[in-house]
Amino acid sequence: MKKQLSIALMTNNYRPMTGGVPISIERLAKGLMEQGHQVTVFAPSYPDWKGEEGAFSEETVFRYHTLLQHFIGGIVLPDPMDLRIEREFQKKNFDIIHVHHPMLIGKTACYLSRKYQIPLFFTYHTRYEQYLKYYTGNVFGYERLMQLYLKGFFKYCSHVFAPTEGMLRYLEEDCSLPEEKVTVLPTGLERAQYAAASPEELQGLRRKYHAENCPLLLTVSRMAKEKNVEFLLRGLAALKQREAQPFQVLFVGEGPDREALEALRNELGLKDVCHFTGQVENERIPLYYQAADAFLFASKTETQGIVLLEAFAGKTPVIALRASGVEDIVTDGKTGLLTEENPDSFARAIGRFLSDTTFRNELSRNAFWESLSFREEMVAAEALRRYNESIVKEKCEGGHGKSVSYSCG
Repeated sequence: MKKQLSIALMTNNYRPMTGGVPISIERLAKGLMEQGHQVTVFAPSYPDWKGEEGAFSEETVFRYHTLLQHFIGGIVLPDPMDLRIEREFQKKNFDIIHVHHPMLIGKTACYLSRKYQIPLFFTYHTRYEQYLKYYTGNVFGYERLMQLYLKGFFKYCSHVFAPTEGMLRYLEEDCSLPEEKVTVLPTGLERAQYAAASPEELQGLRRKYHAENCPLLLTVSRMAKEKNVEFLLRGLAALKQREAQPFQVLFVGEGPDREALEALRNELGLKDVCHFTGQVENERIPLYYQAADAFLFASKTETQGIVLLEAFAGKTPVIALRASGVEDIVTDGKTGLLTEENPDSFARAIGRFLSDTTFRNELSRNAFWESLSFREEMVAAEALRRYNESIVKEKCEGGHGKSVSYSCG
């Protein structure tokens, strides 16, 4: 019988914040627990959030203190020095630390890994050097500094997970990570993503947004700079100018830039076709994917883009910008269409998709079949295999050593 592992998943953001990282952590936690392992998610508190009654995540979460509730891009600034984190480690005999951010809680994870001689795993979720450009313009050379920081941080990791093959190559080539120290571990898809909505539900949603007799396009995203939603609006404005065929678009999600994006929508003359729905409950998101004809995506900071796979599970092809992470998921002309970051090019791609029903149906079938290799139970099994390999290796090599330091990089 295999040993039950006690696993600490550590993050700088989690519920109620929406996004790829919280989703990835929650699905990994579910997959690990379903296979009989104990999981604790260390996540920051959100003072204005009262929690969700019966939420799976809160049963397994240790909430540590938050320094600022509103930080860059609408996220919180957590307090990774909260002494209660280490006290929780002293109570529980963790076998694995799996951290999901290299900074802040990442430094705490380094310290705890060294002090208690626990293998440290890290998932590279975000192109941080790209992310920072949206807020700093790389004025201070953050791109190079970020690469140097990551190289230092990786020295403390037993193993690193990359969500896609493209990100694996980036970590090996640009961050000098040894081949044997990094493998691909994508975010998994829940079984619920495949639950078919009823025809009445699908028709009702399309009717609500005036798409009974025209194509319905969709994006699911935080309304924040790094998601490049402004580009989508400009591409849709170009589409409206060139296409006589009517269409409707749903923007699902919340974020700090929503008000500004709605103002831009109005300025571009898109108020009659672009609808900002606000936050939608996770359980209802598959309905939106299944009701849509195509999914639009413009972010360039993703390492995987879980929403792309969720769209595929809903038999919805993707029209996206060419970017690392995206090209590993979307095959141009097979499961979607990829374009350069030019509004007219993006509009032409959507126009091509809308004009050819046979082509649309083919992309839809291909997208669904592609999604089946990303089920969450398969992802959790791969993570466990790597965890166990590392535990055996650490025992054979005598652990991390005795040195304890907060310095990672």
